[in-house]
This record gives sequence, C-alpha cells and structure tokens, in this order.
Amino acid sequence: MSMKAKIQTAACRFCGQMIQIDEDCDSRQQAEELATMYCGCSGATDYQKEKQRKDKAMKNVSVLFGEDAVPEKRVGEGIVNILHAAVEEIYSGGLAKVTLNLRGGVKGSISQNSKGEINVERTETKKQKLTE
Repeated sequence: MSMKAKIQTAACRFCGQMIQIDEDCDSRQQAEELATMYCGCSGATDYQKEKQRKDKAMKNVSVLFGEDAVPEKRVGEGIVNILHAAVEEIYSGGLAKVTLNLRGGVKGSISQNSKGEINVERTETKKQKLTE
C-alpha cells in the first residue's frame, strides 16, 4: 500500500488563483512555489520560463565545470559554488557578467544575452612560449 500525498491548495503568487497540489510540501512558501509553477497566468508563465533558464544554467555549470564534466575538466567544488552563485546573481539581476580566470589557462564566464538567456562558457587557451 503506497502513501499518496494529500491534496492541498495554494495561491499563485502572480494572480492569486487557487491551484490544487498533490505533492507533499514542507511549508506554505513551497506550496505557493508549486502553485505558481502549475498556473497558466502570464506572470506565472514568465516566471516559469525564467526559472527554467536558471535551472538550465546551473546544469550547464555542472556539465562544463562540475560533477557532470569529464574528470579532467572538473574544477574544485569552491569554484563551482562561485559559478553557481554567479548564476543566481545574474538571474536576480544583480550582475550582468562574471568571468573567472582559473589556473591552467581556463576561463569560466557567465553572462546574460539580450534575449534573457544565461550563457555559461568555458574557454581553454594553450600557450607555448620558448625563452633562450
């Protein structure tokens, strides 16, 4: 016998419409977040798109630098945390662009384009220099 979450209702943050939620929520805030993610009003759909962009950018950080990257491309957890924090700040409007210069000629850059998409970029430069 499986336990089914009890159905509850919560209001969309944008239009106030009551939405039924059949997922367990630990708080009213979590319930309102889910209601907003299910609502079809224009404010909620804009919010859903923005949140999906942020989630995709977080995943891209993981793919290019973090645990989802090939082992030789992974960087330290602290750097990944800085990149995730940069995504949060760009998402919330506090930053326009962040570039980290890592050891070994690697740069990590996070920015937002004119369409509102969050770009995560990894640049690797190999430089050779001979000195007599």
